[in-house]
Amino acid sequence: MSAPTQHDEVRTVYLRCRLGKSELNRLFNQAAEGVPASAVVVSTQRDSTRYSAGTLTDLVDHVRNSNASGNLEVWDNIAFDADDGAGDRKIAINVDTERVEVQASGRDATWVHGQAARIELLLKAAGGRLKDVKRMKKERKDMALAAAISVPMALLSLYAADRVAPQPEPSPIAWRSAAAQFVTMSILVGAFALAMMLVRRANRAVLQPTADIPHGSWWSRSSSADKIALGSLIVGFMALIAAALTFGKDLMK
Repeated sequence: MSAPTQHDEVRTVYLRCRLGKSELNRLFNQAAEGVPASAVVVSTQRDSTRYSAGTLTDLVDHVRNSNASGNLEVWDNIAFDADDGAGDRKIAINVDTERVEVQASGRDATWVHGQAARIELLLKAAGGRLKDVKRMKKERKDMALAAAISVPMALLSLYAADRVAPQPEPSPIAWRSAAAQFVTMSILVGAFALAMMLVRRANRAVLQPTADIPHGSWWSRSSSADKIALGSLIVGFMALIAAALTFGKDLMK
């Protein structure tokens, strides 16, 4: 029967991390602090083969010189493992195109919590944020609720306006006004959703261990196609406002 043991363990998950060659090297160098270099393994799996090396640079060269299929500059996973073998210091980092999972453990509590804190600073500087399931669910519910009540609120406002100033007979102008308001609101909701999609795309997670990645604002990191799409969206939105003002002026005549 084995003797009872205890050790500290910290597990965290980060989303939206933008990790290029420089960020990954800093991350792995920090994670390996206090662990012998011979006890560090960096690996990746491509198809049914796992490639391993002692450093990220050696791993990238190993993959480039291999017979792996596909574009060898495109990666979708990478793993880092360091274990001192004594049970005092152990850390594992698993990275994919969506998230980064960090798990530090061992009997050396100071090292475990210190590594977790330092790695958190590195990943947040790379655009990452701690995964918060409750907040993500709340954000999705709020967006769904806003979309669900927008149309009923528009219809309710039209009904209230008709009750305040009822028309003896349905007026073509009133119907055109109602249709214009409905179309305008639909376009606004669609434009907002498209803008949010473009911003999220610019802030999406990136895994690129073979080269450095651009930094700066989300606008500077957006692709040319996304910039054109967002610019067209802004122009269309301004045109919609101008058309609505013109339509309203015509109705007042």
